[in-house]
Amino acid sequence: MSEEIHNDSELSDVARLFFGDEFPVVYIGCDGNIYDVEIENISYRIDLSDTDASVMPAAHRRKRMLKIALYDALTRHTGRRMAWGALTGVRPTKLFYECLAGGKSKDEAVDVMKSVYRVAGTRADILREIYDAQRGNVHFSSEYINLYLHIPYCSTRCSYCSFVSMPVDKDREQVSRYVELLCDETERSVSFLRERGKKILSVYIGGGTPSALDADLLEKVLNSVKEFDVEFTCEAGRPDTLDECKLDVMRGCGVTRVCINPQTLNDATLGAIGRRHTSDDFFRIFEAANNRGFEINCDLIAGLPNESIDDFISSYNGIRELRPHNFTVHSLSKKNGSAIRYDSDENADIAAMLDYALNNRGDYRPYYLYRQKRQAGNLENVGFSLCGCECVNNITTMEETVGVMACGAGAISKAVSEGRIARFANMRDVGLYLERYQEKTNGKLKFFDDFFMTDIM
Repeated sequence: MSEEIHNDSELSDVARLFFGDEFPVVYIGCDGNIYDVEIENISYRIDLSDTDASVMPAAHRRKRMLKIALYDALTRHTGRRMAWGALTGVRPTKLFYECLAGGKSKDEAVDVMKSVYRVAGTRADILREIYDAQRGNVHFSSEYINLYLHIPYCSTRCSYCSFVSMPVDKDREQVSRYVELLCDETERSVSFLRERGKKILSVYIGGGTPSALDADLLEKVLNSVKEFDVEFTCEAGRPDTLDECKLDVMRGCGVTRVCINPQTLNDATLGAIGRRHTSDDFFRIFEAANNRGFEINCDLIAGLPNESIDDFISSYNGIRELRPHNFTVHSLSKKNGSAIRYDSDENADIAAMLDYALNNRGDYRPYYLYRQKRQAGNLENVGFSLCGCECVNNITTMEETVGVMACGAGAISKAVSEGRIARFANMRDVGLYLERYQEKTNGKLKFFDDFFMTDIM
């Protein structure tokens, strides 16, 4: 009996790869290894007898095979293939690790990604490189946990952004109150973890744009976690929010890594997407941060509005020549909360941009990778690093091997132990966070206590 895929979110995601948000009615049914797929009144029979389903966990086997059959039918229907094949999930590396855990060698795991999940050869090979880069940096012990603090404020809102954030200048009194409660939540969370014998693996201050805070408030936030001698990252994604005073504050509070994200070095694009800085502003603050000994991460976005392949290549080469310790190339993800909408016609240019980055990285190597829903071209965000400069927080958060104690509005905590993962979300709205702070913080700590107790039992 056939079922309409609109009623299934995962199968709908496969169709969306080929058609965007407006995809036709599709039906799929199966009898053993034979799948019948109807697309726009055209029927396709897909035989998956040669597809090795034994590499999949039994609990996920049926759904994964349905997605592969649907992908094969859509490929025949449209004549197109996707870089990540039938995969629609956020973390392709998890499937690679899954193969290794099942006894496959690295070469065999690459073959599974290609032959079973239809992943293109270049992308499957990236997973092997990422695995090699992550060795020694992946922690699986439930003894460790990452600490995350969220700053939901920015100087302006970028047109591609879907995060819940507020202009930092809108309500200074609220910002001050928010920082006060964030520091209190952090103190309570750290004390809670200590009492239960947990160790902080890394500290990450994200947003929003943490450096949008005034220097005194930023220092207050950083001081709440300065005691830990661990990898300590602070996002300063908007060069217009950063100056030498704030860099000195970060350095004095023990920050070891800073993210300075131009997104593009094309000044016309920067203005069009709502950023208040120029490429020269970025170069100036990059030099100031580099002179202070920070490890630096930079972000670029492939597929920004009206940017050509040559525009992206110019930005990419400009960033790489600066030799930051890490840089991440994002393919544009057009979400409901952003001002930009998905257009599948742009996929070819964005794919060419990503391919250029992968093929022209010099002595950088990919070390983490993740994907997002409605990501143009079914592509990826990939982080590159100089050898030995990998960000442990990025690795363990993306691979979900270490839990996250998250503080602040919109922050999502994650408890992890031996494959079990549970999440707890704080209120996204800043006003509600302030109003219900005690209730939600108590609830978060109880969530972790219940998880830890189950882990012991």
